[in-house]
This record gives sequence, structure tokens and C-alpha cells, in this order.
Amino acid sequence: ILTNEHIINGNKTVVIYTSEKEEEAEILGKDEYLDLAVLRVNKKNVKTVVDIGSSEDMKLGDVVFTIGSPMNSSYAGTVTRGILSGKDRIVEVSIKTKTTTDWAMNVMQTDAAINPGNSGGPLCDINGDVIGVNSLKIVLDEVEGIGFAIPIEDALEYATKITNGQEIKRPALGVQMADINTAKPYLARKNLTLDESITYGVVVLDVFDNGPSLGSGIQVGDVIVKVNDYKIETPAKLRYYLAKFDIGETIDVIIKRGKDQLTFKITLK
Repeated sequence: ILTNEHIINGNKTVVIYTSEKEEEAEILGKDEYLDLAVLRVNKKNVKTVVDIGSSEDMKLGDVVFTIGSPMNSSYAGTVTRGILSGKDRIVEVSIKTKTTTDWAMNVMQTDAAINPGNSGGPLCDINGDVIGVNSLKIVLDEVEGIGFAIPIEDALEYATKITNGQEIKRPALGVQMADINTAKPYLARKNLTLDESITYGVVVLDVFDNGPSLGSGIQVGDVIVKVNDYKIETPAKLRYYLAKFDIGETIDVIIKRGKDQLTFKITLK
């Protein structure tokens, strides 16, 4: 069973509710960055299995449905309808801190109602095939009807690794970093400034000992603007794009230093 990590976060046991009974499920694995968790129940109690669709084949404006239990179990099995509003949205979220965004997710956008309790439920196409896992929504007074789901292809790739016993590992550059605005006071204390031509990127605040960037040529005050062909605008997006590479892979890190643009090759750890 696939669900969201934030649903089971902090719990040692998980109970699955059906229309007939409750059953305890085993947690096979979970990942807070992907917001996914894989559970296991005894197959003798499984009546049927959902059909898997394709989020890649969906077009903007296609009808979608969500299934969940908004608010509490009193509303279990609630179905809502909407359309697919967007694909390949890169949404920044807070994982380790509640004050700043530190990770980014690739998600589908829908205007189908997603409320607390819908998280972890399926997003389905018109045929009832599952195309995504509902995950989050934008909660602002001026915003209505913006919910997000993890594409089913990404969710199944993760689930396959977990059920095969693979450990989820993500590479790192081995630097302390911040966005441009956050970094400026720190750099000022070191008598460093950013060239006025630099309008985006991630500022290197420190290069860690034994990290992959040590000895590469990257310095404090450098601004990372690209990793291979990926444009880097925030620390959250840098972490997201780094996760697309494997540990041991060598990548190009393009930085701005003053008015100069330099490229360094770094082997990820």
C-alpha cells in the first residue's frame, strides 16, 4: 500500500480501515523527502488491487478524481472531482524546518478538492486508474483549488526500491548554502559582496571538510547557478536536482564569481 510519509510520521504502528474492519499494517519503508511510505498487509484480506494509469499520458483539462477521508473516518470514501490543472510543477516544501523551504517536489496540480485526510489517497483518471498520490495543497486565504499529487510513476519507482530492499541515498555537494538574500548579511561579515549582475542562484557559505567540493576550486562567496543543464535558483531546488544523480557520478557545477562564470567538475558523495 502506498501512502504519504507525513501521514505515518512518528508512528510505530499503522492501522488500515476498511468498510468491514481494522487491520494493522507493517511499515516497509518511508521517505520524508518524497513524502511516500510503503505499507504491507496480509494479502488474504485484500479483495482487489487498483489499476495503474499513466500521469504522462494525461493532458491539461482532463477530468480527475480523488478518494480519501477528509477530516476524519466519518467521511471515509469521499470522492471529489476536478481537472488536471498542471504537470511537472516544482513546488518547494519545508522538511527539516518550518520556517524555510529546504526541498522541492515534482508534482501534478489539480483543482479537485484535497482536504486534510485526503493525503496519501489516489488521484484517478476518468477510468478510475491511479495516476498519482495526493500529497499537499496551498493553504492561503486568497488561494482556492490548488492541490498537488505525486505522479504515480515516481511513486512506483520508489515503492519498487523499498520492496526490493534498496536503501534510498541522495548525493550532496558538501557545502553550506543559502539563497542570495539570506546570504548577504553572512557575506558582509566576511567582507564579501555579490556582483550586482547576479540575480539568482545559491551562495556557498562554507565548504565542508571531506566533502566532494573540497579541493574542487569552489570558494565561499561563489554563487551556484547551474548543475549540468539544471538552472539553480534556491537551495531547495539544488537539493532536488542533485537527487537526480547517483553517488559517484561526476557533474558540472557552474558558478558565478564576481562577473566571471566558472565550471567545476565534482564527483558526488
